[in-house]
Order: sequence, then structure tokens, then C-alpha cells
Amino acid sequence: MRVRGLLVTVVLVLAPTGARADAATEAKLRDALRATTSQLRTLEDEKAKWQKTEADLRAELQTLRAQPAASKTPDSEKRAVASLNRRVNELTETNGKLRTSLSKCEAAPAQRAAPEPSEEDRKRAAEELDGLKQKLAGSEEKNLEMYRVSKELLAWMEKVGVGGEPFFGWKRNELENIAQDYGDKLLEQKVKKQ
Repeated sequence: MRVRGLLVTVVLVLAPTGARADAATEAKLRDALRATTSQLRTLEDEKAKWQKTEADLRAELQTLRAQPAASKTPDSEKRAVASLNRRVNELTETNGKLRTSLSKCEAAPAQRAAPEPSEEDRKRAAEELDGLKQKLAGSEEKNLEMYRVSKELLAWMEKVGVGGEPFFGWKRNELENIAQDYGDKLLEQKVKKQ
């Protein structure tokens, strides 16, 4: 898990700014989707609970209706039946509201799926990309110029000498080895076009 988090961090740090904006938008959308999914599950659980309660109350109402006629039942039973009828009606109404809410929640993720970037965002990203391309081209030019000057300096230092001995007083062979090492280092540091 740490490696995955570290990789995500490295990718976000190294990613271009446009990609970071897309990643931030994507993260917001994922959070919204998680929240909506969580709400959907909660509503489905509530719906199941209310449906069970409604079924129990309907069964109880059927049993009460199956009992002897209302004229033979005492007043307390009549009140209980009326109360249960009201309760069944309330639960039926609540169940209808929950079904409506559930259908809205199911439709919401599809509506929020992927908003299109605005024209202003596209222009801003294009301008930023052009600026980065210009900086890259300038850096490549400077790199090539530094490489050329460094090579000239090394060539000059190899040729300069006093009395047949190189400028630094080292043996010619040692100076050539040092020049070659620096030339290799320069080649390693040279920006490569991609």
C-alpha cells in the first residue's frame, strides 16, 4: 500500500500541470461517485426494511380482517384496525418516496460521469503547453551551446603548453585521459531530444 501511495505521489509530482488538473477533477468525481454509491446502498437498505415492515403490517391487517365481523369486535379492536390501516397508508407513502429518491440516486452518477472541460480550460492548457514547449526548446539550445563551448575549452587546454609540456604541467597522456573523462561526462549530461 505504501508503494502504491509513493508511486501515485511520484506520478503526481512528475506529471504535467494539465495532467494534474485532470487527476484532481478525476479524484473529485471519484469522491462524488463513492458518496453517491454509499447513499444508494443506505437507501436500498432502508427500502428493504420498509418493505418488510409493510409486508408484516399487511399480513397483520389481513389476519384482523379475517376475524369475525366488525359488529362483534370490541371498540378497542376497531381502533387498533384503524390505527394499523393509517400506519400501512403512511408506510406505503414513505415507501413511494424512497423509491423516487432511489431512482434519482441511480440516475445521478450517470449524469455526473465526465464533465467536458470548458473552452477556457482548453485554451489555458494549450497556452501552458506552448510555453512549456518554448522553454524546452530554449533549454535544448542552451545545452547544445554549453556542450560546444566545453568541447572547445577542452580542445584548447589540450593544445596549450609551455616548452612541449601541457599547460598544467602534467604528462600529455594524463591530460588526454582527463579530457576524455570530462568529454564523457558532458555527453552524459547532454539533453536528449525526445
